[in-house]
Parts: sequence; C-alpha cells; structure tokens
Amino acid sequence: MKTQMFKAKDMKSAMNLVNNEFGEKAIILSTKKNNGAVEIEASDNDVVIETHKKRLEEKKNFSNVFMKEIDSGKKNAQKKRDNISYLGAGTPKESRQNEDMNKSMYEEINKQLESLRSDMSKMIITDQSGISDELSYFTPIKLRQEKFLPEVVNKLNYSFVGKNLEEGRVSFFRELSRKLASDDFSRFLNSKNIFVFGNSGSGKSTLSAKIASHLSDKNTTKNVNFIDVSTSSTGSSDILRSYSRVLSFPVKDYNYFNFNDSSSADSSINIFDFSGDLNFGVQKIREIKNSFPSFNFCSILALQSGSNSEMINSICKRVADIRPMFAVTKLDECWVGAEEFSSLALNNARVGIVTGTKVLIDSIMEANENSLTKYMKENFKGV
Repeated sequence: MKTQMFKAKDMKSAMNLVNNEFGEKAIILSTKKNNGAVEIEASDNDVVIETHKKRLEEKKNFSNVFMKEIDSGKKNAQKKRDNISYLGAGTPKESRQNEDMNKSMYEEINKQLESLRSDMSKMIITDQSGISDELSYFTPIKLRQEKFLPEVVNKLNYSFVGKNLEEGRVSFFRELSRKLASDDFSRFLNSKNIFVFGNSGSGKSTLSAKIASHLSDKNTTKNVNFIDVSTSSTGSSDILRSYSRVLSFPVKDYNYFNFNDSSSADSSINIFDFSGDLNFGVQKIREIKNSFPSFNFCSILALQSGSNSEMINSICKRVADIRPMFAVTKLDECWVGAEEFSSLALNNARVGIVTGTKVLIDSIMEANENSLTKYMKENFKGV
C-alpha cells in the first residue's frame, strides 16, 4: 500500500494509470496541471485514505460555518438598510455620517481582501511534515516562492537534498552559478577580434568602450580599434566616437575592414560594435561567418538587466547558432531576478561579464561561480 504521483498528457490517461496501479480502492489526493501535463496524486494506503476523508469533512464543516456567517452578515446589513429607510435616512448630518462610516467600512474590507489575496498567492499546500526549515524538501518550496522556475529547481534538486534551508539555498545558488558561468572569459581576454551585439538600448557601445579599456589594461598592447558596424539610420556611431575620443582609440569603418588579414604578427585588438537591433547584428555576424570561415572572433551579447524571461527565451533562440558569451549590462540601474537567472540556465546561456553603466574604467567583472553566487546571496534574501 502506497502513495504515488501519476503524470499523463490528459486527465483520462492519468486516471487510467491510477486504476491500473491501484484499482477501485484508490483515492485521489490532489490533481494539478504542470507544464501542460496532468499530475494526479493517489493512494491505496488505508491510513492515508482515512486521514484524507477526515480532512474533507473538516473542510465541509468550515464551509458551512463560513457560509452561515456570510448569510448572517447579509441579514444584518439588510436590517440596517431597512432601518435607515424607515427613519427617512435621518438628518443630512446623520446621512453624511452614515455614508462616511460605510465608506470607511468598505475601504477596510477591500484592504483586508487585498492582504488575503497577497498571502494566498504565496501559499503552497503541504502537510505538517513539510513546514520545517530543517528538512531539505522544504527548500524547493522557498526557492519557488523566490520566483526560481520549477524546472530549474527540479533539475538542480541534488544540490540541496540532505541540507537545511539556508545551506540548501546557498548550495542551489552555487550550483546554478556553476551552470551559468561562462568558461570563455579567458578566451575573450586573448581574442583579437570581438563582436559586441544585442538589442537596441542594451548598452552595446558602452560595453565596447569598457571592453576596450579592460583589454588595454590587461594586455601589453595599446593598439585597440573600434570597428563601427552600423546602419545609416542609427546614431550609435556618434556614441562610439565620443568614447573613442575619451579613450584615444580610433574608430574604423566596417566596410573597409580586411577580414582576410589575420596575421598573428598584428598585435592590434579589434572591437566590432554592431549598432541597431539584435536582428541586424545576428544577420551581419552570419554574413561574416559564411563569407570568411577562417576569421576568428569572440562574440559577446549585451543583455540589459531587467530583461524578462520571455525576452531572454526569444533572444536565446535567435542567437543559438552563434553561441555568444552573455554580458549582463546596466546592473547599477536594475537587477537580475530569480526568474531571469532560471531562464538563462534553461536556455544553456553562458554569462561571462557583468557590468554597470556609470563607470567606464575598471567596471567589468568576470561572472564566475563565486561572483554569481555572491550576487544571489546578497539579492535573494528569502521570503
């Protein structure tokens, strides 16, 4: 005799699985939909069945009492209205007092309802064995309340099994950070050709300038070139030229760049700034890959912090064949939440750089396991 979870594509198929396993004796404990599939928890355990029946009876009793109180409240309210009507609503002053009292009462009820709605949205149904912080299977409940996607929590559940809540959360953060952290940062440091692209407004030109400053400090050469890859309708080249004057690095025209000259003796570093929208950058990079297959480059996609999960999913699909290193930008203006980190992990995106906007020099940080874990610990305090 046992309790088991059955999953199927629809309710009929799930019920067939229950009947095949338990027969007519089975009792349904819960049903829910998860990622398009139906999940039914059922049992043929006598103790579980008896306990479940008692709970249903308790809920029924509560419902009866609750409805009785509502009916009583309705009758009292009707009596008050009848009395007011019978008394001719009293003097104008009394009428205003009654109106103010009713308005205050309704506002208080609305406030209580909003509070109740907020509390219920954070609730997850569990039994008494699942409410202890010392038990590892309470950790996924907390992580999901912090907005980490269920798929990621389930996928990384090995990281917190056997640990208490806080140890489990930190272990989960570290495992997620390990999955997200790019191993291309060293390649980026040694690359001579770097493509920076992304959505409009994601801070591509600023990121290009930060990369130029960072590489100039890390490498012995000071020969850094900005390559302006833009459409005639954008003003991004003006932003790039302003950074060029500040850093004293020249801006060169993409149309005159020699992709066939890949001499190892050349110590210059070329940073390509693909202005415009993401589609423009992706199209140009594909053209370069197809036209010059031997041209080596490192691609970096600027992802603005605060991007929602739907946007991240869409971006990852469009750049799947390029496989860029992600740079999370504008962290001093917004932040990356649990849902966004989850979406990046589910799309196998690799984050190599995190940076803000306001500071240009020494403002690039490697997004490794330790730095990402520290960010999550500081920003996700629990609920």
